[in-house]
Amino acid sequence: MAYRWRSRELTVPVTMVAVLTVSGCGALDGPRAPSSGGASSAPPRPSVAYAEASLVKEGWFGPTGPLHARVEMRGVERLADRSVLRFTVTSLEDEARHTGNSFGTAAGDFGSYRIPLVDPVGGKVYHPLTDQVGTLGSKPGYYEPGVRYETVVYYPPIPADVRTVTAITAGTAGEFTGVPVVDGTGSGGAMSPTAAPGSTLSPTAASGSTPQPGTTVSWPVREPAGQVTSSVQDLYGITESAEKTTIASGGDETVGLRTDVLFAFDSERLTARARAVLDDVAKETREKADPARPPVLIEGHTDGKGTHAYNMALSLRRAQAVRRELQARLGGAYRFRATGKGETEPVAREGGTDDEEARARNRRVEVSYRVKQPTGGSTASETAGTRTDEPTTGGGRPAPFHADDGETVAGRTSTGRPSGQRLRIDVKPFYRDGAYLVAVFDIVNLGPGNLGAGTGYGGDIAYIGGWYTGFSVVDPASRTVYRAVRMGPDDPRGPMTTWTRAGRRSTSNRARATAASSTFRRPLRGSRA
Repeated sequence: MAYRWRSRELTVPVTMVAVLTVSGCGALDGPRAPSSGGASSAPPRPSVAYAEASLVKEGWFGPTGPLHARVEMRGVERLADRSVLRFTVTSLEDEARHTGNSFGTAAGDFGSYRIPLVDPVGGKVYHPLTDQVGTLGSKPGYYEPGVRYETVVYYPPIPADVRTVTAITAGTAGEFTGVPVVDGTGSGGAMSPTAAPGSTLSPTAASGSTPQPGTTVSWPVREPAGQVTSSVQDLYGITESAEKTTIASGGDETVGLRTDVLFAFDSERLTARARAVLDDVAKETREKADPARPPVLIEGHTDGKGTHAYNMALSLRRAQAVRRELQARLGGAYRFRATGKGETEPVAREGGTDDEEARARNRRVEVSYRVKQPTGGSTASETAGTRTDEPTTGGGRPAPFHADDGETVAGRTSTGRPSGQRLRIDVKPFYRDGAYLVAVFDIVNLGPGNLGAGTGYGGDIAYIGGWYTGFSVVDPASRTVYRAVRMGPDDPRGPMTTWTRAGRRSTSNRARATAASSTFRRPLRGSRA
């Protein structure tokens, strides 16, 4: 029996034929599910209606006893004090089902819809508003077969220049790209829904009567209990090459230069190879760094060998050497500050079996700056009706809705040791969503037993923050490695900082993990960009 999980993640865009690399071991447990159907300064603009295009997918939702359902994303309504996601859920089961947090991402937040909304251009993720009980919005009950349930979830206000977002659902449907964000009317007020444009709301299922197949009802909305919490996180991505590691979020970028490339041993004297590397860094700094928000910060770091005083002095001299080179290339438009950190801020744990590699990673000079903010930008979607000459921000255009994953373009079967468990990875076509690459693949458990997800495919412990971190996409020409994206800064607490979804049915299981940003410590999946 083959158990299948569907996984998705995002990373920075790549123009290449990519090679999927995997480290770590493990598989995902569960049955195989059938394939699914798949505050801004922007100028004011008129309110618009929800898109007429149907954003519909079928899938299985929930970690245990999943609900087979059809989900249609209607859109996000932007109010003064919050944003409201509106969607419908239609049960495809033969009997009434209650599925707890099937559409949520947090164990314990039962009876709610915790669906992250991703701005793939601005590099942000908007989490639902919560109180001491859980997510604010519709409070689901039993899903009756064939009944269409109108549902709302509340979020922090989404900036006026965001036109579309990507909604990340749990289960096999995964992400809904191209969800329109429209201007609502009114200031919000009480946490109660109004009918979405074009929708018809019937009496709620809470009225006591059982709704019949084909009818449309709306779930009741739970009023807030105590303080309401809002959460918006930056998305981070990591790109690695032989010379540098680039860590980028929506507002900041840090380029970590390997001192083994830049300097002679135990010296601040630049190598011949360093000139070309610093030429590239200067070019990138000129394109991205905002001179109106100084300084360009240059920090030197060493490994743990040597005394603290020696390491501090060496790291400062190396930072100053890089500062002089960048100043010579960039002129007086930028202000710089150089500091030495010595061995005090390692990025890898020394003293283990990979001690030499860890020390090499810790020996670095980091160049950090604030990224230029877009002016007059738009995050208009590539969906029909969008003007091709409409300007965008630096993150590219968000993807239109993708209902179908396409055919498998690559695959590989392997046997884990010492368990003997056999797995197959089927890679689907990648696609771009704003600043990121969505990498799609199925993980198929070929037996003989079940395996738990855990941190299988977790890869290097340095890539904290989620499952699938052993996956990466490699450009075979440059050997640049694109790792999966994380939400928020590096967090030692681990998997709660990225998204992973799972759906389980009697004979199959598919899951989607979605990450986004430009700094990733998570695996992607992929074969083509």
